[in-house]
Parts: sequence; structure tokens; C-alpha cells
Amino acid sequence: MMQKRLKTSVKAAAAIAAAAAADFAALRIFLNMAVERRCRFFKSQDDRKKPCREEIRRGMDWLDKQRSETVTVKSFDGLKLKGHYIEARDAGRIVVMFHGWRGTWKHDFGACARELYEEGSSLLLPEQRAQGESEGTYMGFGILERHDCHTWLDWVEAHNKENVPVYLYGVSMGAATVLMAAGERLPECVKGIIADCGFSRPGDMVLNFGQKHFRLVGTRTVKRLTRQCRRKAGFGFDDYSAPEALKNCTVPVLFIHGKADTFVPCEMTLHNYEACRSRKRLLLVDGAEHCESYLKDRGAYMEAVHWLWEQNDGNSAEK
Repeated sequence: MMQKRLKTSVKAAAAIAAAAAADFAALRIFLNMAVERRCRFFKSQDDRKKPCREEIRRGMDWLDKQRSETVTVKSFDGLKLKGHYIEARDAGRIVVMFHGWRGTWKHDFGACARELYEEGSSLLLPEQRAQGESEGTYMGFGILERHDCHTWLDWVEAHNKENVPVYLYGVSMGAATVLMAAGERLPECVKGIIADCGFSRPGDMVLNFGQKHFRLVGTRTVKRLTRQCRRKAGFGFDDYSAPEALKNCTVPVLFIHGKADTFVPCEMTLHNYEACRSRKRLLLVDGAEHCESYLKDRGAYMEAVHWLWEQNDGNSAEK
């Protein structure tokens, strides 16, 4: 009897150890996918079947053909960050455009960049830390990138010879970046923000994604991930959030989200909108998936953007 109980105990201990090892492996894979530049497990999303693919490709080709200035700045923690500046003739504004998580400046803004440029906007398109040609080992879910946003604004202030209005524009994690940046004092030249399909709290985004793709459940798991992330990358998912920042925002904000977005739930933009204490406008686009609102309803999208222009610089193009 004693021997039988001992065998049972050994099997139970082995099962617990195996479960713990599997859990640790799942957390490690998820953390690698979430924040590390060199991801061994992530495969880029295939948009070949999406009807918008050709329009994005044409926009990327247009960006390739533009005469742009390569810009390099140094981040608060010593990284060299790369960006691309496309100056419009007789520009009425400068738009600083931040791409999303594991995105690119060409792909994420390929659809809309040309229209903004032709409306008299000079475009600054940074490559986010640990992505593209910018240095860095870890992405920061907007928590680190918000400081990079202020670094890019320092560059804009130094090169804005005509003193035209400046706008921040971000999609997905780029939207979270610009919203979090608004929690600290922005330069006087910044007149507004466009936040397209941004998430609210990084921890909630991690929980949502982990539950859908890794069967990670509960806030306790997110806390474990946060501790691991802080040890490896120097920040935690609970360090800062867009709603926290928006309590201190002083410039108008245009919030945009596709109602069919399953990657960043539309409710996250609603949370951001509710938290914002400055002038604001909300555009929700029927049938639009993640980062597809401009492609799904260009008229409504640009009408909302014109509203933002008109709040400040009076240079809205004729519609």
C-alpha cells in the first residue's frame, strides 16, 4: 500500500512539474512574440486574400518613389532610431506617423500617406524601436515608445522652420504610442492627435491576445508575464496606459476604430475616448477590420481628419 501511494505521489509530482514546464514554455514563447525583435515564433500576417491588398501595395510603391530624407535620432536610452521625412511643397502642416506592432511605416500607412501629402502635409514616418532599421532588442507596447515620440517631436521642432502645425498620427500600437505621449507636456506646435485602432491598457491587450492564441487566462498570468518582461526588457505591462495619459491630454484627439476589429477590440478605443478630457471626436467604421477603417470608408475617415485640421490650422483641403 505504501509503495502504491509513493508511486502515485511521484506520478502526481511529475505531472505537476510537466504542467509547470509547459506553462513556463508558453509564457516564454508569448513574451518572445510580444516584445522581442528576434521572434522565433511569429509569422507575419498574410494579407494576400484581403481586397485592400492591392491598394496598400500601390501606396507602398508611391512611398518608394518619393524623395525622402533619412532621419536619425537618439532615444532616451541611447538607441539610434531611424525615420523618413517627406516634405510637401508649401506644407500647411507636419504629420508624424507611428506604425504598429510588428508593422512597417510603408505597409501601415501605404493606403493613406499619399492623400495626406497631396493635401499639403509633410510626413515624418519613424520606424519604431526594435523594428525595421531602428535599434533595440525589445518593443515597448507604447510604454517605451511614448518617450521616443517626444524625441521625434524635438527633431520636428528644430526643423519646423515655417512653424506649421504638427499632428501625431498612430495606428494600433502606434496609436497607443501617441496617446501615451499625450500624458506629458507636448510642444506648443502639436495641435492634435489621430489614434486609429489603438489599445487602451497594455496589460489588457496582452490578456486579450494571450487568451485567444495561447490559452493564457486570468490577470495572474499577465502579472507573471509583466514580471518576466520587466526583468528582460526593463518595463512592465502595467507601467502606463493610454487612459491614464489621456486624463492629462490638452490637444484635440480623433479616435477611429473598425467595428469588425478582432485583434484590438473596438471597446478599447471606447475606453480611451471616455478617459480623454480634451476636445475629441469618435469615428467607428462598420465592417472594418484592424487598420482597415480608411480603406473601408475613406469619405468618413477624411471628413473626420478634416475636422481635426479645422480645429487648429484652417488649412483643410476642399472636400
